Amino acid sequence: MLLLRTTGVVTAILILPYSGLTYAATWQSAIALPMTVEYDSNPLLLTENEKGVTRTIIAPDYSLVGTSDLDQFRFGLGVNVERSSDSSIVSDREDPTLQLGWQRETERGGYGLTAKYVEVSTLSTAVQETGVVVATDGTQKAYSLGGNWSTKLSERSTLVNETDYTNVKYDIDSLTDYDEIGTRFSLNYAWSERVVWFTRFGVRHYEPAGGAGLDSSDSYTPTTGLDFQISERLEGTLHAGVTHVTGAQSGSSGIGGLLLHYKGERIDTSIDAGRNTIASGDGGYVEVDEARGTWSYALAETSRVGVDASWQDSKGKTPNTLYNYSAWASRELSPFWIARLSLAYKERQQNGLPDANEDVFGVTLIYSHPDF
Repeated sequence: MLLLRTTGVVTAILILPYSGLTYAATWQSAIALPMTVEYDSNPLLLTENEKGVTRTIIAPDYSLVGTSDLDQFRFGLGVNVERSSDSSIVSDREDPTLQLGWQRETERGGYGLTAKYVEVSTLSTAVQETGVVVATDGTQKAYSLGGNWSTKLSERSTLVNETDYTNVKYDIDSLTDYDEIGTRFSLNYAWSERVVWFTRFGVRHYEPAGGAGLDSSDSYTPTTGLDFQISERLEGTLHAGVTHVTGAQSGSSGIGGLLLHYKGERIDTSIDAGRNTIASGDGGYVEVDEARGTWSYALAETSRVGVDASWQDSKGKTPNTLYNYSAWASRELSPFWIARLSLAYKERQQNGLPDANEDVFGVTLIYSHPDF
């Protein structure tokens, strides 16, 4: 085997003796290392006797991408190491992430496989976006396997399938372990270079863990919409459809959304609003309405400021509404180092309880190298 390296790119050439076959792959790696110190006034979002903590977070992330003729291979490895000033409120954590992927492009489409393992706190945004409400810092462990394929039906139309399986486990008794398997077919038609029409049909099955005493559920979702580009700087997506859920939470509801993204010379902003039905640790599918907005402005070539805001209304077992607002400023200290200051406010409204809120102030130093 021969190894050739230039500026972070490694080309591996494998020669099979006596066969005359040569296999060459080009690999490129990158590393990111955010280091954060933050104060959170009420991480558990309690309505009384609130207690704050100071957290130190180090989250190294390494990615490796390999390309060989028609194949692309992806590998990602990360860990979120967190230390708390009071582990009775927020636990000390070491949450790993592992991602593997393979994709092959063909003359008329492509196909591929992915695998992922992620551990996160049950207080994280990724868990709370499903409408889950918890009063302790637990762990969600999620394993997922996925496959995809696409084929061109004509010069303008493409048929795509995405199938995935996910297993989710919690170490908190109030949350339900579950398996979810789903598949979605999409038919895309390019009306022009700037407008692509799509229609999709997805089916998902939710199976709670044995002994949970809950019924399984199925979700059927037909949608249609458009991906469009208004100009070189402004693009978006518009879609609408219906979700029908069977089981204990049976019923139908409309879903849809609008996404707009504008990227200018100094301004980068986006608006995303919609309704969706997603799997939840509360024991089934939950309907979620949400809206998000982001805006950032480049003060100079090396400094940027921004504000983010989001609203989320979950209609699950514990209906609640979450509001998130944050402001931040970042400065590039060198080609590989960035410093960032952030201030965030979160509020949760829940029927029958006083509003809960928290403030988070953080300082982050980020090292990143695209050709590590």
